[in-house]
Amino acid sequence: MDINSISVQISNVVTGFAQHAWAVIGNFLALLILTVLMIVISYRSRGGIISFIVALYMGYGIYALFPYASLLLSFAPTPLLKTIISIVLYLICIIIPFLFIERLTHGGFGILSFVPRFVLSFVAATFLLAIAYHLFDVNHLYTFPKPLNQLFAPDKYFFLWFIAPLVGLFFLVH
Repeated sequence: MDINSISVQISNVVTGFAQHAWAVIGNFLALLILTVLMIVISYRSRGGIISFIVALYMGYGIYALFPYASLLLSFAPTPLLKTIISIVLYLICIIIPFLFIERLTHGGFGILSFVPRFVLSFVAATFLLAIAYHLFDVNHLYTFPKPLNQLFAPDKYFFLWFIAPLVGLFFLVH
């Protein structure tokens, strides 16, 4: 074998690996972006990710019990606007508890190293994707790739993604 054939083989292997990696990243881009966003939130303050996860659950409860949600959604003439209004309403339901809970946890509760922060950020991102699929029908805003659809669209997986942050908090926060 000469040096040119070895370099061609190495080039083919590297190119194949890069194409495969790019396909995986492309399929899970929404999950990666949400995870990075959650990591940023986790470093925002001492108890940031813990406060945010608790606020996600509180926001879900407030959103589910909000008596005027259907009235507000009835003003939207298209499914796209209904999705946007419901997401904005859910964000409002998250922000208020988050600010309150962050005040409680800011005093030093929930100081985590990078690995627990990353795991909690990932499970919080999966929670948000599950909520987006089942509560907001975000397919009007973004067409998710098939691998994400297979993980988050089935109703039988919703409960697992819904409790994943609670399980993460139970095992990682001391």
